[in-house]
Amino acid sequence: MQVLQTPYGLECGLDTSRISQGEAMTSTDLLRQLDGVKARGSDRWSARCPAHADKSPSLSIREAGSRILLHCFAGCEPEKIVRALSLELKDLFSDSPPSQGQRFPPKLQKLDLAAVAFRFELAALDRRLRAERVLTGVGAFNGDGMNDEERDRLMKVVARSYEDRDRAEFLETLADDFRVKALHERTERHAA
Repeated sequence: MQVLQTPYGLECGLDTSRISQGEAMTSTDLLRQLDGVKARGSDRWSARCPAHADKSPSLSIREAGSRILLHCFAGCEPEKIVRALSLELKDLFSDSPPSQGQRFPPKLQKLDLAAVAFRFELAALDRRLRAERVLTGVGAFNGDGMNDEERDRLMKVVARSYEDRDRAEFLETLADDFRVKALHERTERHAA
């Protein structure tokens, strides 16, 4: 196992022994080297691009027969991406497609809907409390000595507070939906 340092400080482990012995790289081999990998359908994934300081997944990976296709939506060239992983473009292509028995797509993690609901509730609570503090403070405020620019800024803050209240309501609705789904899944599991 070789530990590689990408240009932006990300470390990844790669078993290069198989590839150097002439075995074709699989999508699983490539995905193990990337951060933030998410399945996007059959033989499709997204991940953070190792060729630039990627904060959200902008690299699209697709297995197409005997090829592994890469596309960075931030504009990185495929050569730069594979170079950042200490690979070459030829490593992404094999002469024959792997058999069904050789392919091991990454396991998708089961989404904990109750935890997702809790996160939405926290986000809603944060927005609601912030909005309430601002609106309470503005309600007791006397703006007689303010100029037009200061009034405009105050009005923008008040408008954002009302938007935060609306967003909090939306996030609470999402949290409720996730809680119902989590309860439904739990009920189905216990019934089975």
